[in-house]
Amino acid sequence: MTTNLIRERRRLYSLAAASLLALGAQAHADSLADQGKAIATSGSGAAVACASCHGAQGQGMAAAGFPYLAGQGADYLARQLHDFASGKRPNPIMQPIAKALSAEQVKAVAAYFSQLPPAIDAKALAGRADTYPPKGDTGAWLANRGDWSRDIPACVQCHGPGGIGVGKDFPAIAGQSAQYLHNQLAAWKDKKRDPGPLALMGDIAARMDDAQMTAVSDYFSKLPAAAQSPAAQAQGAQK
Repeated sequence: MTTNLIRERRRLYSLAAASLLALGAQAHADSLADQGKAIATSGSGAAVACASCHGAQGQGMAAAGFPYLAGQGADYLARQLHDFASGKRPNPIMQPIAKALSAEQVKAVAAYFSQLPPAIDAKALAGRADTYPPKGDTGAWLANRGDWSRDIPACVQCHGPGGIGVGKDFPAIAGQSAQYLHNQLAAWKDKKRDPGPLALMGDIAARMDDAQMTAVSDYFSKLPAAAQSPAAQAQGAQK
């Protein structure tokens, strides 16, 4: 057997092993998401169905202040559930639900919602970043330029252009309800919510006044009006 033939066989064995590992990982991810879907739609024990408040497609219920979950990062969603359960993020509705979930169920629910079509059209929103907003538009200015007289950086520096979210620590905020966004800023300002990575949000919210919180919350809540989300399109098709 020649050296080249031996090398070729080893290469093929390596490729086959890698393919099997990839298939196994995908199968596990799919199984986890299926388990999460069951919990999201039907609940589990003391944990009521997530869809009751966050919608069948994870699109949220803006009028009631319930945020969308569809398309948010799995790591971010899992961390929020752990924070609800531990009390780091106090909430009378979410705390008992999160406490009723096992660690595996938390991973499953997070995996399920992360795989749903995003509640926003990230590509369109990223392309419409308001680099030079009108000075009189406080919300747009804070979102895209910040207020350096108060050491408040632009929201898009961490949450991405158009507020589409970046990585596992900075969720999408475009299209979230103004009520929800304002409530979170107020919770950080009042130290009623864990400040997150590097305590960034606690420090930023502490420097904002209520008018700024309202303005920037309104700004982000209205962004998807310029680009209908895939989730909204799917929901409309079912009617």
